Amino acid sequence: MIDDILSEEYLRPIACAYQKDSLKAWLVENKIPFITARSGWPRVHRKALEKVMGVQAHQTQDSKVEFNFDAIK
Repeated sequence: MIDDILSEEYLRPIACAYQKDSLKAWLVENKIPFITARSGWPRVHRKALEKVMGVQAHQTQDSKVEFNFDAIK
């Protein structure tokens, strides 16, 4: 389960946001829930990001996942 928590290293290139506040603002704008680590950087559960990006919930880990980048701003 801890592997499903996405850190800033994973999120920054997706959001094109390289500062804490801009990354948090992008997450809020796209209605992606997050928690804030002690470092101040947001942490997102993989399923929350996948839901916003249009990944179907019934897919298994073995299925091919295609993200819908047009679904986010």
